[in-house]
This record gives sequence, C-alpha cells and structure tokens, in this order.
Amino acid sequence: MFALPFALLALAATGLADPKPPALTYLYSVKLIMPAGVDIGSVPYGKRALLPISGGTFSGPKLNGTVGIGLDWGLTDAKGTFSPDALYVLNTNDNATILVTEKGHAPHVQISFETASSTYAYLNTIVAYATGGPTDGGVALDVWQIGG
Repeated sequence: MFALPFALLALAATGLADPKPPALTYLYSVKLIMPAGVDIGSVPYGKRALLPISGGTFSGPKLNGTVGIGLDWGLTDAKGTFSPDALYVLNTNDNATILVTEKGHAPHVQISFETASSTYAYLNTIVAYATGGPTDGGVALDVWQIGG
C-alpha cells in the first residue's frame, strides 16, 4: 500500500516529471510527383481522394535516389486539414528498395520504413517525422529520424 507513493517519488526524482524531447536527425528531403487523382467524395470521415505518386527524387546525407510508384488515399476533414495515408517506394542510388508508409495530419507526418537491404536495415526499426506541403505537381517533405 505504501509502495505506490514511494515509486511515484522515485520516478519524479529520475527526471520523468520534466522529460527531455527526443533528438531529431535529418534523413533526407523528398519531392513527390503527384498527378491528378480520383476524387471519391464525402465519406463518413471527410473527403477522400486517391492521389497517385508517379515519381520524384530524394536526397540526404545517407540516402539518395528516385521515388517509385505509390498512392496516397488521404482524407480532408471539415476544417480543410489533409491527413495523408500514403505508401510509396524509394529506389536508392545503390539499388536498394525502401517502402515508405506515411500517416498524419498535414503538415505533420509520421513515417515508417521497410527494406530488405542490409545497408539500410536500420530504417526498419526507426520512426521518422516529416513536415512539408504541396508544391507544383506534388508534395515536398523534409524527413527526420526521431531519437537516435
């Protein structure tokens, strides 16, 4: 019965009462080419559209290459906020393939990765944060690893 108050005091003493934000490490910037999509219309959670991703480029300190195919089936809510829900492929300059999954509420996007490449295997275990927005013919994002 007395263990809980002492445990809470111990947690407070370790600094959990004032946590430090995680570090961010820049991964890359990407420009997605997105031709006209298909407007599905108003659905229960907002306005849905299917937006093809047909290419693009990305570059950063450890990752460079082109964007392969993909699709964003995001929603726009009643306030006009777009929530991306996308899946696309990065093709690195050294011939690796990386699957990218995006979810979020623009301009804040959570990104996760999947790859079979041993060079980029570290991406399989990280979470990334991206911010950006629409550009002529697509979307541009800056991508950061959360934590380190």
